[in-house]
Amino acid sequence: MEEFVISSFKKEFYPIEDKFNLIRLTLEEAYESKDEIVAQPGVYIFWFEDKIIKVGRHLTNSRKRALEHIRDNTRNDEYQMKSLDSCNINCGLILINCINTKDTHWVAAIEIYLEDVLKPVIKSSRTG
Repeated sequence: MEEFVISSFKKEFYPIEDKFNLIRLTLEEAYESKDEIVAQPGVYIFWFEDKIIKVGRHLTNSRKRALEHIRDNTRNDEYQMKSLDSCNINCGLILINCINTKDTHWVAAIEIYLEDVLKPVIKSSRTG
């Protein structure tokens, strides 16, 4: 699943992909990381087994916003984000974060594109 997400991003945004760090994390790593690159503006993608669960963005700290979905148990009729906390394999978080905050304006375009292409189980309220 990770490769599908990354190839989808690169296929559309290859001219500017060097403006972003692509970070693959287990949920444990996401909670524990002290690395500054995880706390940048960007897009977050949760995946579980062969499904994309949630795509979203944050204009200051993508990791923080991503983890708030688990804390707040973002859900729909089919899936609850809180259930990811009990998964230790076959799930994770991908962050596509800006290297330089002057490129934050690209974050919305990337999120909208990936939401459309990846078709997450839990849709953004912005796109329905």
